[in-house]
Amino acid sequence: MASEDLTVSVQVDQVTLDSTGSFDITAGVDSNGNSTFDLADQTVGTVTTTDESPAPRKATHYVNSTQSGGVIDIPYDDGPLSLNSQSVDVNLANGTTYTYSGGDVVQNIDGQLTVITGQTYNNVDNVSVSGVSGPPGNDVSSDPIDVTFAPTAVDTTAGSNAVTEAFAGENVALEGAEDDEFDIDGPGVSRTRGAGENSGVYVLDTDDFETGEYNITNNNDDEVVLDIRNLGLDVESDEDEFTTDENVTATVTSDAINRPITAELLDSDGDVVDDTEATIDSDGEVEVDLGTQSDTGTYTVEVTDDNSAVSVESGEFDIVEAPEGDISFEESFVTEQRGDVANITVDFQGDRDTAYLTIGDDDEVGYETNVSIDADGEDNVTVGFNTYIAGNTTSSNVSGSDVVFLADQDSDASVSFVNESETNLENMLAAGTYPFEISDTSFVQTAKGNSDSVGDLELEERSVEDFQLWTTSDDVFEDVENVEDITNGVENDTVVETSSLAESDVLIQELTATGLEGALELNGDLETLVDNGAVDLRIRQTADTTAPNSQRKTADVTSMFDDGDISVISTEGSYYIAFDQDNLDLGSEDIADEDAFEVRVQVQDARLLDPDEDELDDADGDLSEFYETATATFEYQEATGEFDTPVEVQAAENQSITGTTNAAPGQEFTVRVRSDSGVSPGFVQSAEDVTVQADGTFEATGLDLSDASVNDTFTVTAQQSTFDAEEDGTVVEEVGQAAFLEVSELNPEETTATAGDSVDVSATIENTGSEEATQTVALTLDGDELDTTEVTLAGGNSTTVEFSADTSGLEAGDYTHGVATDDDEATGTLTIETSGDDGGDSSDGDSSDGDSSGDSSGDSSGDSSGDSSDGNGTDDSTDDGTPGFGALVALVALIAAALLATRRNE
Repeated sequence: MASEDLTVSVQVDQVTLDSTGSFDITAGVDSNGNSTFDLADQTVGTVTTTDESPAPRKATHYVNSTQSGGVIDIPYDDGPLSLNSQSVDVNLANGTTYTYSGGDVVQNIDGQLTVITGQTYNNVDNVSVSGVSGPPGNDVSSDPIDVTFAPTAVDTTAGSNAVTEAFAGENVALEGAEDDEFDIDGPGVSRTRGAGENSGVYVLDTDDFETGEYNITNNNDDEVVLDIRNLGLDVESDEDEFTTDENVTATVTSDAINRPITAELLDSDGDVVDDTEATIDSDGEVEVDLGTQSDTGTYTVEVTDDNSAVSVESGEFDIVEAPEGDISFEESFVTEQRGDVANITVDFQGDRDTAYLTIGDDDEVGYETNVSIDADGEDNVTVGFNTYIAGNTTSSNVSGSDVVFLADQDSDASVSFVNESETNLENMLAAGTYPFEISDTSFVQTAKGNSDSVGDLELEERSVEDFQLWTTSDDVFEDVENVEDITNGVENDTVVETSSLAESDVLIQELTATGLEGALELNGDLETLVDNGAVDLRIRQTADTTAPNSQRKTADVTSMFDDGDISVISTEGSYYIAFDQDNLDLGSEDIADEDAFEVRVQVQDARLLDPDEDELDDADGDLSEFYETATATFEYQEATGEFDTPVEVQAAENQSITGTTNAAPGQEFTVRVRSDSGVSPGFVQSAEDVTVQADGTFEATGLDLSDASVNDTFTVTAQQSTFDAEEDGTVVEEVGQAAFLEVSELNPEETTATAGDSVDVSATIENTGSEEATQTVALTLDGDELDTTEVTLAGGNSTTVEFSADTSGLEAGDYTHGVATDDDEATGTLTIETSGDDGGDSSDGDSSDGDSSGDSSGDSSGDSSGDSSDGNGTDDSTDDGTPGFGALVALVALIAAALLATRRNE
């Protein structure tokens, strides 16, 4: 067989090459016909090898659509990859390393590694791969691979209804097929990007994206929506300049809440010199504290939202050298009253943070206390010194922290009581001047006179000065929370001074007193002082408005406090005690119109009163002689109101109706206008939020009566008010045209006369309308007409009417007299007293037989009637036309005389 006809089949399972390069492989036949390999024989093929491994193209950390947690995608530029004890180290920016191996490192595509982390790391820095090889068999490099973090992932295969939200500025992972391409179309953006070789992920940087919706389309024409929103992240330094002993702080805000952030302090070169972590709170902000910085210069604060990697940077600010340390008093002279709390403020400058305060001097004023202060970075610290309890720390309910304390509870500083020279003073600190001084070293230095700053506390005598009553409506008081609200009410006339309390209104009792602050600080509130008897609050009916042989009506103040019906609002020196009239607890008694009550506040605490020992001995130890009392009186009035008459409106829009009331200012109610029956078409109109003014007036405005007609009549009423008011009204051509005779200036309004005297009565009659009117004007007594006169007045004119009335025949007592027209009336009180001669006559008969009340009554009425007839020589029967009160009571006088005669005959 010729060699050229020989066919040889050769199978090479493995060729081991010891060096890199290209090698020819040849074949031959030996003498026995066996195939051989000889590098010198015929060439049958070429093998090429290299020491280069597949290189990673990128690394992306995100949450993909097939895993419950995070993954890291690492595509290589060649494949396939071989896994052999594969392991990946995930290195975080904070130096922490997490290792994933075995089944956590898988090959999804020939040249792609997927590390299944199961969670996301927003601070991943790089990864290192080992135990993975690629063609032609060399291990891949273990050099660190930088990782890009994408907090939001979009599955582009999810379908047309899929919408994914992301914040502008964060990285978004677009997830599709291997080597997929993605079209991105939205506000201001139209571009195509690809996942690249051995990868199905593209990282989209949205830093330059506007807010809005972007359509994402992959190679299969699957379309989803990416909705870009604004995170609203912002940061501002809290100061334009910090000193080297001040903490550098900045405020971070965001439109999204409860988000972790990292704040970095950057120097002028952009290098990070300090950092801190925080979480934006439920209000969308957080203050970050980057501590003190020793290096001066210009700085900024950069804040990164950890979840989105969105970053913002503050404006520039400076750090300058702190001034040389010092401590001093903000005010070197403080004045307070005995029993009050004296506030002493210490200023800290530079690096000073500790102070030793001494108040008083045991040698000079017989009292001294030492206080240590830790400013904890605060610029100033206020120490509260309770002059009520100072020197009495042996009491069972008192401690050193009651004597001195941190006045500002929001401060980070601390104040500590060290000691005091007196611990069992029976009385408060005496009036006088108490020195105070401070040292940044020790109390020893203060004692030696080496103080950094000195001052004086002047304690003055305390007092109860004034008691004033105010009133307001319940509508106003429900919004009152502090003294400023009351002050504003006084300024805008919704809280006014008063001597009366109308039904359902609020009474505010203002006590002006000094020296109570210390007791209140110790006990908590005025209610506690009332409960323990230190202060007595009493609301009791006055004697002159209490019915004979009846107990005074007295409020159960304790019950009112317990039920929360008394509000106490206080500021230093002024105490506002308020209650709603509806909550005035009189037990089983009911309050009545014109009942008067005295409000009394009485200081009864022995320590506050501090009576002179000799004077107390003279009083046999009775402390009540030294009680300090303030009182004020108010009269209860049933709520009343009325509309100004005549009530007239036009058949038009924006009509108004006015009126007056004794209700407190600020009360809001509704005025309703309803047409009378028979009016067609009928109408109903309401004006809401009608408000009582400081002078008691009110005005309902905005009434639309354009559907009414001239001469239509209606009724106007007040609703949802504490008072009842109702009046008839008329729709007129022009408001104010009708005549209306108004009565005013009744004289006398209140007068006293002796029975038989003549009383002159006058009044002013004014036509407040525009049309002329003639009416009868009457003099009345208890509603009955005694005399009349006719008056004719043109619109706008007025006149004075005069009557003379004879009081003969009137018994002693009070009568209502008045002057009335058809439209109006003015009334007053006429008090009749019996004459001295009549009183002498009444002694005739049985004045000494034990039934003095009966005889006196009988004689008085009998003699009075006799004197009126016989003494004056006239007959009060009005047959002669003479006006007077006598005609009205002639019959009563005759009957009384007859009864008296009958009794005497018996």
